[in-house]
Amino acid sequence: MKKDMRRFADNRFEIRDLKGNILNLKSKIRNPKLSILFAFLWFLIFFNILAFAKETDTYGTASLMVIVEREAGSVIVIDSSRHKFLGRISGLGNLIHGTVKFSKDARFAYVIGRDASVSKIDLLQLKLVKRVKAGDDSVGGVMTQDGKYIALSNYVPGEVRILDAETLETVKIIPAEREYPDGRKVTARVVGLVDAPGNLLIFSLMDSNGIWVADAGKKDFPVIKKFWDIGETPYDALITPGGRYYLNGFLNSNWVGLLDTWEMSEVKKITTIKIRENGEAQGETVPLWKIPHLKGWSIARDLAVLPAIKREVALVYNTKDWGLVKEVSLIGTALYAVSSPDGRYVWVDLVGKNGDTIQVIDLKNLEVVKTFTPGKGATHPQFTPKGDAVYISLMDEDKVVVYNPTTFEKITEFPAKRPSGIFSTERAHKFGM
Repeated sequence: MKKDMRRFADNRFEIRDLKGNILNLKSKIRNPKLSILFAFLWFLIFFNILAFAKETDTYGTASLMVIVEREAGSVIVIDSSRHKFLGRISGLGNLIHGTVKFSKDARFAYVIGRDASVSKIDLLQLKLVKRVKAGDDSVGGVMTQDGKYIALSNYVPGEVRILDAETLETVKIIPAEREYPDGRKVTARVVGLVDAPGNLLIFSLMDSNGIWVADAGKKDFPVIKKFWDIGETPYDALITPGGRYYLNGFLNSNWVGLLDTWEMSEVKKITTIKIRENGEAQGETVPLWKIPHLKGWSIARDLAVLPAIKREVALVYNTKDWGLVKEVSLIGTALYAVSSPDGRYVWVDLVGKNGDTIQVIDLKNLEVVKTFTPGKGATHPQFTPKGDAVYISLMDEDKVVVYNPTTFEKITEFPAKRPSGIFSTERAHKFGM
């Protein structure tokens, strides 16, 4: 028995990591009681490590909501799968017109400020990785299809500025300049920038009535197509979910510009005015409270629902032939028109008159089926990826509310500082978003 005890005491006591590697902790403990005590202490340490890991919050990025806090220059991040507030990232600059883009794997968010600042945020660590200045005045941007670059649509200077998504270094500037036959040159503000299939970038020139197409898959990002005199004063645009059609809105023309990206041959005019039998245009204009955000236009199945500019209607088009199907009457002018993931309903927020109201259009019968007021300054509805909840910013109440889209009951709410844009990480996998 004594020999066995000595043999046990002379054995080396080895500590291994989770991969089975022997750690640098070897001791020759001759007292068996001390050996047992030492093993027990390490068991307690290991148990505490497991308990700590269990208590530490972990999450994925597939269903995060990144919400802009305008004046505060910050964003908050919420896990919409659990409706749980995760954190706030501050020091992001002027976010009066702040937009958010995502890396292909949704690990990083890129917050683009009105001051043309770009802030790269790590969504798993909730920290600012890098922030750069990429111009003086910007209205947004987009991630290229290959995920390598962030492209900004700048007002000042009028350009598309392309940054390396990893380093945020500028790799290319495309000046938005038109030269007229008389030698006059006009530098235009850039709007309606989207990514398109084939690693293309499509954008509009607000002050020179043009659409350009650049190839982000080639060296030096050449502009391969230019379309001029497409309509008067383009102000924003969208691309359909499959990436085939680029639609452009105009401030001073009664049509939408339609570019077929498969053909790339012309920009067709799609009317925004329903014509009566006597040939007169139908619909009265109202003051322009705020320019609609066309990336919020709703494409659902074979219908497109677009906010009409300076009119209290939503325009419904058939996407097969782009004929105007119906004008759905609203009680104000629309800012966003956002479709549910199943394509059945479109939620519309209003600005100006009845600006605290949300209206819901049923695409089965093309009628408004619900009108309700979530709170003051209700704006920017955003569905969760499978549509089981809708997030809405209440800008004038400093909070974000979450609604059940079936019962219209409030699920929960979160405090926020003048919240505006709500951006779901599912946008990482959509063209133009």
